[in-house]
Amino acid sequence: MNAAEFAHFWELRGHRVVETKSAYWYNQQALFYLSIPYHRAISPSLSEQARVWIDGPAIGLRFPAISAGEGRPGGLFLCSNRDYNFGLLEKKARNQVRRGLENCVIEQIDFAYLAKRGLELHLETLARQQRHGGSMVEKQWLRMCEVAARTRDCQAWGALVNGQLAAFMATALVEKYFTILEQCSATDYLAHYPNNALVFSVTKEKLKDPRIEYVSYGLKSLENTVGLDHFKHQMGFQLKEWQDTIVFNPILKPFIGSKSRRIIDAIAHRFPKSELWRKARAMELIHN
Repeated sequence: MNAAEFAHFWELRGHRVVETKSAYWYNQQALFYLSIPYHRAISPSLSEQARVWIDGPAIGLRFPAISAGEGRPGGLFLCSNRDYNFGLLEKKARNQVRRGLENCVIEQIDFAYLAKRGLELHLETLARQQRHGGSMVEKQWLRMCEVAARTRDCQAWGALVNGQLAAFMATALVEKYFTILEQCSATDYLAHYPNNALVFSVTKEKLKDPRIEYVSYGLKSLENTVGLDHFKHQMGFQLKEWQDTIVFNPILKPFIGSKSRRIIDAIAHRFPKSELWRKARAMELIHN
C-alpha cells in the first residue's frame, strides 16, 4: 500500500489523521501525533506543524527528522539482508529460534481467526509490559482485525503450539517496507520461544519477495526498552538512526518546564500502566 492507503488504514481504525505536505499524522496517543509512514525522515515546516496543531487538534508532535532538532537519537529497526539466515543471529538467538521452530508451526492466519484468538494474547502482552489497554480495548481490537482484513497488503502470521496460538504478528506492506505493526504472545507458551521462531520465519520469507526491500520491526521507543531493543538486535535487525524529534504546541511553551515535569511525573507514577502518561513523561524529558 502507499502512504495515503496506510493513513486511511489508521483512519478506519478510529484515529484522527491529518495530511500535510511532507507526511500524514495520526493521533497515536490522544493529542500526541506521530508522522507516517514511519520510515520517512522529514522536515515539516512551521505551517505544516500549525496545520496539525489546529486540525488535530494536537499538543505534541513526534517525527524522524532529516536534521538535528529538539529530540534525541532514535531510529527504526530494519533488516534488509536477502540472505537472512541463522548466521545473522547472535548465538543465544540462534538456539532459541531452533527450539522455537521445533516447538511451533509458523503460518499465515486470517484476521477473523485472529479476532477470536488474538485478544487474550494482546492483553497478556500488555500486562507483561505494564501497559493498560483501557476500557475500549476489546472494541478497538475487533475493529483493528476487521479493518485489516479488508485492507490491501495487511497480513497476520501466527506461531502455533499443538494447534494453539502461541504468538502472532499483524503486518502491513507500506511502500517497500514490510512493517510489523504489532506482535503479541501467550505467557504460558513463552518457554517454547514462539516469538523467535515467528520473527525469523516471517523475516526470512518476506526478504525473498522482490517487492520488499526492508522488514521493519518498529520505532525505537521513547521509553527505556533495553531488553526489547536487544532482542531485535539479536534477531539480526539494525537500528537506522535518526533524530527522534518532539515538538510541543507553541501555546504550551509558557507552561512547559520544571513544574510541568513534576506534575507529569506525579501522574505517571500514580498511573504506571497508562501508556499516555508514560509517553508524555518521556516526551517532556526529551523536549527539556
